[in-house]
Amino acid sequence: MLEISAEIPFLRTSKLTFLVWDETPDSLETWKGDEGITIFFQTRRTMELEFRFGPPPWGISFQNDRFEYPYVSIHNISSNKYLAKSLASATEGKNLFVIFSKSLEVEVRSVFARLEYLFDDRISPDRITHKFGLTGKTSSIPEMTNGKSKEIETKSLSFPPLELVGVSGKAKVRLLQLTTVGIPELETEKKSSNPLQESNHTNGSQVMNVQTDEVELDPNHPYDLIESSFATSEEGNSDLNKNEDDSTNSKIKEEKHSSKEETSITNQNSTDVPNHLAETSVNTKFSLQLKMMGVISLLFVLSVASIIIFASFYFKRSIELQLRDNNIRIAEIIGSKVKSDVLGVVEKGRQIAITLTTQGLPEEDRKLLLKTFFKNDKEFIYLGIFERRENTLVMKREVFNEEELKKSAVTEDDFHAVVNRNRDALAEAFNGQTVLLNSSPGFVEPSFAIAIPTAENGELDNALVIIVKLEKIIGAFSKKGIETTFMVNGQGIVLAHPKEDLVLAATDLTNMPIVKAMLTSAPSTGQMSYLDEELGGTYLGSFQKIGFADAGVITIVSEEKAFGDVYKSQRTNLYIAGIGLCSALIFVFFFSKTITKPVLQLLSATLEIAKGNFKIGIKPTTQDEVGLLTKYFIDMGQGLEEREKVKNILGSMIDPVVVQEAMVDLAALKRGSETHITAFFSDVASFSTISEQLKSADLAALLNEYLSAMTLLLKKHEGVLDKYIGDAIVGIFNAPVPVVDHELKAARASVDMVMKLQELREYWTTNNLYSKEAQVMDARIGLNSGPAKVGFMGTDALASYTMMGDTVNLAARLEAAGKDYGVNILITDPIREKIQEEMVTRYVDLVRVKGKNEPVRIHELIGYKSIIPSNLIEAAKYYEEGFTEYLNQNWTKAIQLFKQSEKSKGSKDKSSQMLIERCEEYSLNSPGNDWDGVFTRTHK
Repeated sequence: MLEISAEIPFLRTSKLTFLVWDETPDSLETWKGDEGITIFFQTRRTMELEFRFGPPPWGISFQNDRFEYPYVSIHNISSNKYLAKSLASATEGKNLFVIFSKSLEVEVRSVFARLEYLFDDRISPDRITHKFGLTGKTSSIPEMTNGKSKEIETKSLSFPPLELVGVSGKAKVRLLQLTTVGIPELETEKKSSNPLQESNHTNGSQVMNVQTDEVELDPNHPYDLIESSFATSEEGNSDLNKNEDDSTNSKIKEEKHSSKEETSITNQNSTDVPNHLAETSVNTKFSLQLKMMGVISLLFVLSVASIIIFASFYFKRSIELQLRDNNIRIAEIIGSKVKSDVLGVVEKGRQIAITLTTQGLPEEDRKLLLKTFFKNDKEFIYLGIFERRENTLVMKREVFNEEELKKSAVTEDDFHAVVNRNRDALAEAFNGQTVLLNSSPGFVEPSFAIAIPTAENGELDNALVIIVKLEKIIGAFSKKGIETTFMVNGQGIVLAHPKEDLVLAATDLTNMPIVKAMLTSAPSTGQMSYLDEELGGTYLGSFQKIGFADAGVITIVSEEKAFGDVYKSQRTNLYIAGIGLCSALIFVFFFSKTITKPVLQLLSATLEIAKGNFKIGIKPTTQDEVGLLTKYFIDMGQGLEEREKVKNILGSMIDPVVVQEAMVDLAALKRGSETHITAFFSDVASFSTISEQLKSADLAALLNEYLSAMTLLLKKHEGVLDKYIGDAIVGIFNAPVPVVDHELKAARASVDMVMKLQELREYWTTNNLYSKEAQVMDARIGLNSGPAKVGFMGTDALASYTMMGDTVNLAARLEAAGKDYGVNILITDPIREKIQEEMVTRYVDLVRVKGKNEPVRIHELIGYKSIIPSNLIEAAKYYEEGFTEYLNQNWTKAIQLFKQSEKSKGSKDKSSQMLIERCEEYSLNSPGNDWDGVFTRTHK
């Protein structure tokens, strides 16, 4: 649910509406906001209160125009002024809706009042306060001196832009680009009592020193301390105004900080702090030293990390490119060599086959040729010629390298077993295909078999099967570096590998991604990076098909090994960075102490001033801005001490509430205002007789005791002491600060005073103090509520805060009338209407007091309903019934009821006796039919 306020003119050309949100998503989703621009007002607390214009909370969709602006401190006047100008430019002629939760209402109104004033400081602060509904609340308008705002002065500051989000742009429209904004300097008095207002030049740079009231705020009342003081240009008051303006904020800080919890300053930073300051401490979340170390460490880490990351990235990339190039070159070179070797084997095999099948060649010559061949090519261990019969291999002729057989203890049956085991694969040679197989299983040494088609009688009806030792090509696959090179046939079976056991087992490597890529790839050359789950890790692989029987050479290398130098370089760089960071931290640690020590001295001195100790024992220790600030701080402490003396003197003469408000806005109090108040008057009965019987010392003691007790009760119920007039007390409720239910609180104060006086009488009687008349001393009180003029009244040289008007005069008449009616407290109708639920009252009379023509109904305030005896309530009832008969001129009935009232009360009632006498008089001398029942009092 959204509670919508009335429109407020804002920044000259726009209108502002406050919407109080109950913090339920449904109610916010119903807000369209299509007639203007919406602001979602949010706050947070860091070192001080900050506000921002944020996005809709909880991710609620909001399509219409809204403003966004990042967090800004309420104390940063420059940023606030910039924001005010930006809003004025962006909202000209438009409606502005501000949505916020109920708990933030005071902050919201104060912030926008502040923006209004910063935009145009010619507007009266009092008018702005009333305009934004802050009357009686703490003001957040910047401090003024002679009508000009004292704000942070800057030559060039950069601020984030005010952004408009919503239907007015495709995404975000920057209303004001991020630019350097120059704020003109405002004139300051040359003889300012605060040296922090002056600009100083140190080492050729301008140092901007300003007076601000940045203090820790109460989370529940975040604007308690954002107070301003206003001065007038009237002649004869300039000195007083300066004193009040200069002392305002420092005293507020003292009062607020005196209740803050304190902790000890860190030992390493308290060496140069005087003893009485070293005991004072402050509780900060992060010290300046820690912040400096943190910021420099962060910058160092970010810069070094960036260098390491980029250097490692490009180094790794360079290594990878070299590795890929090297891998493919190795595969190509070994592939070419293996192809040459295999083709050489095939060619020699064909020659042997020709030798075996040549007709007419003597057998002795054939054997000699074969023996010579096997002697020269020892890797050849078997050669056979097979023909096809019903798609099976049938051996026609075969020959063995008998010398090698003897050495290896391999029998002819072993070769026959190889042929039989691979019969189907070897039979592919009859189809015109070449076949390359791993023939190692069953042999002691690795070997491979080749089957090629041969022609006899002009047809490919024979197949030549050659079994060769792997020694023929194994030299090319020996492991010489981080690369691993091996060869597989067209079925993915390993033919050559640095690991001999894989070859002997004729291991199937088709599960390897690089082998799978080679078998399915059309190009003869390729590369890829892949994750090998069996080997574990990421590998870079290259392949080269040799162009024979679909076999290929593959080279792989582990990226972990390949990039080992990169990772080693990274570790080395990290070690160097760690050493550099530690060195930097040590340097910053000792260097930062030259900054933090003077700042801690100032911080400790601030706490001392907050406690009221203005004699701070610090001295400037540096020649920089901090030293200059220390000097000015010492001067400020001395000035605050003098102002505190003045304030203490004023505080003993004037109600502290009035003093506080005067410090905030003395000019407004001097102008005065028409305010609805409750006027309070009390007086001691027969005090002249008492004063005649007592010595001056006893009379002063009696008055002090009585007035102290009564004034405490007045203050307890938020009343303001106007003045003492001898034994009389004059008080005001609801001015100069607003008081909720001021009529009820004034009534409570009055009843409590009557009960407190009863306690004092018992005490004086028990201890036999003062005189007998003093021991039965009674007081009368008059209360009235209504409009009255309140403010400082008098001359420029001497004035006091007071109230004037018919409301005040009637309250004074009621106090005097209490004597005639024999009651302690008399009130009027406006008071009775506000208190009847809690208090017991009695309608006493209808009178026309002296000086007024209009009749007034007056009532006796008897006391709290919870503690008043039933007989008094019954007596009041009979009295009011009798008064009704009195007004109806039923004199006999009225007299009877008045007597019954007095009987119920159980004591003499002066009011009843007065009315009985009137009834008896009127029964003898009738007032006539046109009588209005009003009794005219002829004396005050």
